[in-house]
Amino acid sequence: MRSLVRETIFRFIFAKFFNPEDEELFAVLLKSGNFNDDDKNFAHKLLSSVENNKTNILCKIEEYAKKFSYNRVHCADKCALLIGMSEMNDFPETPVAVVIDEAVSLAAKYTTEKSTDFVNAVLSQYAKEKNNG
Repeated sequence: MRSLVRETIFRFIFAKFFNPEDEELFAVLLKSGNFNDDDKNFAHKLLSSVENNKTNILCKIEEYAKKFSYNRVHCADKCALLIGMSEMNDFPETPVAVVIDEAVSLAAKYTTEKSTDFVNAVLSQYAKEKNNG
């Protein structure tokens, strides 16, 4: 069920890129997902992590996107990376391989095949940096 929670957060973050004032959407999305209390708690914690780390993570994405102009990085890729990096930062109980797989799955569903390679590479590099740091 956590995959669906991540997808719900993805959809909310994506919408916020275009309509940053819509604060009610998250509650609507959670309600439509029929999530249990544990899932809702995870959703709120992960979204809070994304919001708290957003500026730093977007800077990291820009740093890692060496072959791409940051402005050309697809918004959906940024959403998948925000979720993946936040989960790596604040949910150490989730294995890194699971975090990367979930983010790549989101990219595969909402963007292009090239995006999956990009998301995978950026998250792998981020995980490596975190382990060496």
